[in-house]
Amino acid sequence: MGTESTPSTNFVAYATDLTAHFSAQTEDATTKDTTDTTGGWLVYDVTARSGDIQFSAILAVLDGQTIDDGGYYLEDFIEKVNDTAVDWKLLFVGGSKNRVKSKTLCTGKGKITNLQMSGQNRQNATFSGTINLYGPITVGSD
Repeated sequence: MGTESTPSTNFVAYATDLTAHFSAQTEDATTKDTTDTTGGWLVYDVTARSGDIQFSAILAVLDGQTIDDGGYYLEDFIEKVNDTAVDWKLLFVGGSKNRVKSKTLCTGKGKITNLQMSGQNRQNATFSGTINLYGPITVGSD
């Protein structure tokens, strides 16, 4: 999956959804000496940050074929469900199959902590996963 500053150019193949969630844990830092001119609001300090990326895709069976389309398929994600950090990159995209990058939102590292497959009668089989963010996030500058 490349390096943190330049993750590989692979995309989630046949992606249907992506949700990125960033959060800050806070703690009340108000003291008797806190001055608030607006009427008694509490003061909070950020004590921790966390986040995750959730993705979903249609399950594609390659059936022994090699498709060089720049996509990561279920089998690629299965190999990465371990305690090893992977590099990720969120982009604005367009063009053919939404594979033409136009702007980087952010990049970082994470660990794939959840991978699920689902197949309903007379429906496309799907898979979904969660990447828990690990370490600093770099905001895109292009």
